[in-house]
Amino acid sequence: MTQLYTLKQKAHSFHTDIYALYLAYRDSRVRWYVRVLLAVSIAYAVSPIDLLPDLVPVFGYLDDVVIVALGLSVSYRLLPRAVLQEARLQAYEEMGQSVLAIKAISYAWVLLLTLFGILFYKFLHLPY
Repeated sequence: MTQLYTLKQKAHSFHTDIYALYLAYRDSRVRWYVRVLLAVSIAYAVSPIDLLPDLVPVFGYLDDVVIVALGLSVSYRLLPRAVLQEARLQAYEEMGQSVLAIKAISYAWVLLLTLFGILFYKFLHLPY
């Protein structure tokens, strides 16, 4: 049970750090070349165009991981500490509030899908 909780914490921390990078990217104190590096790293991560196609076994995904991780790592080091700290604080505040909203919406969807499942099950098992 603790491993699942730790995994959830790491996932939340990862999402918060990515959002903090976005907030830092928008800060005017960040130099232009750091912004470009962040933009290229994130664009490469979501782009369908790769240096090595994903169909190439192992290396197709490995180049994505290496390029994105290297770009984000260098961006972290080039960002001013004050900007990064402020962005992290703001991200943790905003992500903490949005987690409750996401949970409420998720629970509502699960409830709705469960109700549809029950109705569908009852509809299929009607005597003719």
